[in-house]
Amino acid sequence: MHLRTTRGVRAVSLLAATASIGSLTLASPAQALIGDVAAGNTYTFTAKIQIGDGDTSRACTGTLINNQWMLTAASCFADDPAQSETVTAGAPRLKSVATIGRTDLTTAAGQVRDITELVPREDRDLVLARLATPVSGPSFLHPTATAPATDEVLKGAGYGRTDATWVPDSLHTGDFTVGAVEATTVGIDGAPVCKGDTGAPVFREKDGRPELVAIASRSWQGGCLGSEETRTGAVATRVDDLRAWITESTASTLNVWNLQMLTKTSTGLYHSMRNSNGDWTSFGNVQTKTGTVEDIQFTADAAIKGKNYVFAVGGDGHLYQANRRVTGGWAAFRDLTAELGDKPGLTRIAVTSTGTGLALIGLANGRVYHATQDASEVWSKWGDVTAKLGVLGNATQVTVAHTSGGQTQVGVTADGKAYHGIRESDGTWSDRWRAVSSLETNLTSAVNGMSFASVASDLQVVITSVTGEKKHAIRKADGTWSKFGDLGDELGRDTIVGVDATAVNGELQAAVVTTDGKIKHTVRHADGKWDATEVVVGYPGTPEIVALTGSTQ
Repeated sequence: MHLRTTRGVRAVSLLAATASIGSLTLASPAQALIGDVAAGNTYTFTAKIQIGDGDTSRACTGTLINNQWMLTAASCFADDPAQSETVTAGAPRLKSVATIGRTDLTTAAGQVRDITELVPREDRDLVLARLATPVSGPSFLHPTATAPATDEVLKGAGYGRTDATWVPDSLHTGDFTVGAVEATTVGIDGAPVCKGDTGAPVFREKDGRPELVAIASRSWQGGCLGSEETRTGAVATRVDDLRAWITESTASTLNVWNLQMLTKTSTGLYHSMRNSNGDWTSFGNVQTKTGTVEDIQFTADAAIKGKNYVFAVGGDGHLYQANRRVTGGWAAFRDLTAELGDKPGLTRIAVTSTGTGLALIGLANGRVYHATQDASEVWSKWGDVTAKLGVLGNATQVTVAHTSGGQTQVGVTADGKAYHGIRESDGTWSDRWRAVSSLETNLTSAVNGMSFASVASDLQVVITSVTGEKKHAIRKADGTWSKFGDLGDELGRDTIVGVDATAVNGELQAAVVTTDGKIKHTVRHADGKWDATEVVVGYPGTPEIVALTGSTQ
C-alpha cells in the first residue's frame, strides 16, 4: 500500500488507510480496537457505516454527536480512500447506511438510518454526516474544547477488523497514548487501528462523561488480522477547535424549541440551553446580568412565547423575579413582595406557564400558597391552598404544571409521601389532596422529590425516593393514571437532592441533581422511547438545584 510520511506519530511513516484504520493503543499487537468487546449498552454513540454494495462496498465507524449528525473520516467517502481524503459536499456518491447504538451487531438493538448529506472539513480528514431522520435512545458524544496533551491516555471504539476476525459482530474498544500533537492531527499509539475503524471516536473520560477528542484517520495496522506490520501507531483528526464549524454546519436540522436549564451551584446561579439537536450552550452566570440575590435558597423558571421568567428565593425569604428576553438579553431581578404580599418562611417555589400568564406555587412554614400573573404581567396576591385542600405534615417540596382544559396541577411532597391537587380554570379547587403515593408506584422507601410536566394533554410525573429510586407515570386528561415505570436506566440509581421536568416540543425532559454533585438529563419522546442518560457539565461549582422549562427561541 501507499506510504505517506507524517509527523503525527513521533516522526514515523503511517499507512494511508482511511477505510483501513483500526484500533489504537500502546498495547501488544494482539490487542486491537480490537481491545475489548464493549460491555452492554456502553458507547452507543458509536455507529457502523456501510458505504456502497457488493464487492465494492467498504465499512467505517462513525460518532453520533447529536440526534441527526455524525462525525467520521472524510476519506471513508472518497472515490479511492487510499489515495485521497477529498469528498464532495452533498449527498454521498454511494448509498451509505449507519447502524447506531447496536454494540452487538447480531441483535436488533439501536437504529438504522440512511446518510443523506456530507459536510466535509477542508483542512483535515473529517466530515459531518447527516442522518435521514433523528434517532432516539443512543447517547451522544460531544466534542471537547480541550486539546489533547502528549502522553495523555485516551480511549477508542470501533467496528473494524480485530487480530482474529475479518468482520467482527461486536463493537470493540482500546486504549491509546497521545504522541505528537499537530495543528489538525494527533498521533496515537496502543491498540491497533484496523480496516473498518476509520472514523472511530477517540475520546477521554472527564467528570464521569466521555468527550470526543479526535476521529481515527490512518494507521500502520500492526496487530490486525492479515497484516504483517508490527507498528501500531496511528493518526487521528482533532475536533477540539471545531465547535463553531459544527454548530453552523448542523443548524439546518434545528427547530425553534430549546430546553432552558437553570442550576444553582455552590458558586452561583447559571443558565444554559439545549437545542433540538441535543447540543448545549455554555453555562452563563445569571447574576452578572440580572443583579445579585443574596444567598439564593431555591430557584425555578417558566417560559411564555420564548421569554424566560426566572425566580429565586433569597436568604431574606423574599421572592425575586428576572426575565430573559427572546433576544437573549436579561431584565434585572426585582423583589415581588409588594406585588404578592409578604410570605415569611418561604423556602420552595414552583412555576408554570398557563399560555398567557404564570401560575406560581410557594411553600412557607409548611403551608402551600398559589398566585397568578396575567398577560399584562400583573400578579395576584398569595392565596392559601392549604386552607382549601387540607394540611400536609412536614411538606418539603412543591411542583406545578398547567394542563389542557385550564387545570393547574399542584404536587406536594410531605412526610415522605407525594400528594396531588387541582385548581380548575374557574378558580375552584379539588376537594382535597389525593395521595399519589397510594398509586402503584412500586417505591420501597420514602418519597423525597416529585416533578410535574404537561405534555400534550397529559400530566407526566417523575417521582424519586430517599434511596435513589426514580419512577415515571402519566395522568391522562380523564383522570386515570398509568402504572409507574422505573427510570433507573434513564436517570441512574444515585440518590438525589433535586429533580425537575418540563415539556419541550411535545416531549418530556427530566433532570436530577445527584448527591455526588452531578446533573443527569434524559428525554422521553412522543413514542415512549427514552434517550440515554446524559451527564451535563460545564457549570462552575457543585450543583444543588436544577430547574427546567421549554421555550421557542
